[in-house]
Amino acid sequence: MSDDYWVMKTTTNPLVRWMRSFVYELSSFFVLIVLFAGTLFGLSSGAILPLAVLIFLGLLTIMEKVAIFEINRANKILRTDFQIVPNWFSTPFFSWNGLKERVTSLRSWMAIVYIFVAFFWSVLGFIVTLIGISGIMSLLISVGLVAFININRSFEIVNGADIVNGSIQFKSSIVQFSFDNQGDFARLAWSLQSWPAILISIIVIILSIWLVPKIARAGAKLVESLLSGAALPTIEAEFRKRFSKSKISERQVREAMQSQVLSKDLEELSNREREILALMAQGKTNAGIAKTLYITEGSVEKHISNILNKLGIDGGDDTHRRVAAVLKYLGLAPSD
Repeated sequence: MSDDYWVMKTTTNPLVRWMRSFVYELSSFFVLIVLFAGTLFGLSSGAILPLAVLIFLGLLTIMEKVAIFEINRANKILRTDFQIVPNWFSTPFFSWNGLKERVTSLRSWMAIVYIFVAFFWSVLGFIVTLIGISGIMSLLISVGLVAFININRSFEIVNGADIVNGSIQFKSSIVQFSFDNQGDFARLAWSLQSWPAILISIIVIILSIWLVPKIARAGAKLVESLLSGAALPTIEAEFRKRFSKSKISERQVREAMQSQVLSKDLEELSNREREILALMAQGKTNAGIAKTLYITEGSVEKHISNILNKLGIDGGDDTHRRVAAVLKYLGLAPSD
């Protein structure tokens, strides 16, 4: 999916896309202030323990509503089509299974992570947005479209005659106009002394136009990944890899090799080959096996080759692949 996956399908006007990003960033700041404060209260409530537990569990529960709200907000403002996943919890709140389900819910914890990350990201977006607004205002003031106008006037009307004597002075940051009919004098002058402010304002506006959509895009990716669940499979796989990985002990390997089911398959292996097979199952390299058994690495390689041939396993050149094949053959398949 391209970087512009979130860009509105019905609108191709860059100005309209920027305005949507602008509105999204402004709304994100105020919305996430509320969510951030509520989350901090739920995670660090100083109430008595039973009430603190209820507040904490309630926080995990309402994360589903938070996710739905944030996904809808992104879809409406940025015209995205992020998926809403309802019914995160299958058991009631006031039950042991319900409490356990909420505490172990990856979606709830991903939503909490979203609130913290998105809050600090929204602060950056809000600052960039305000800088862009200040650049626009500075440019308007510099070119005189919005100005603090200074007008001085004085008149004298002569009774009984169609004569009006007086003067008018009009002065802004870029335009000056003076008129004095007594001295038959009039002047219109343009001042370009504010050109540094104009140049800086233009640069600030260009940077804002460039950065605001990118910040909005990053915020949309957070919504898709952490709330809509696009990153859930990756996070679940990482959790299984780090916390569910079973470790194979030498005792397990020896018991598996000595089991009645496998004894016929392993009876062709010599005692030395069984020792090497056990060390292979522990993940030792050829050098480690040689050091443990006080033999050369060349001897280890020959024994491993004989083991794989006798067991009918094509291990290739990768030691780890051969270990995995042997463990699988022994019924001790390692986790992915």
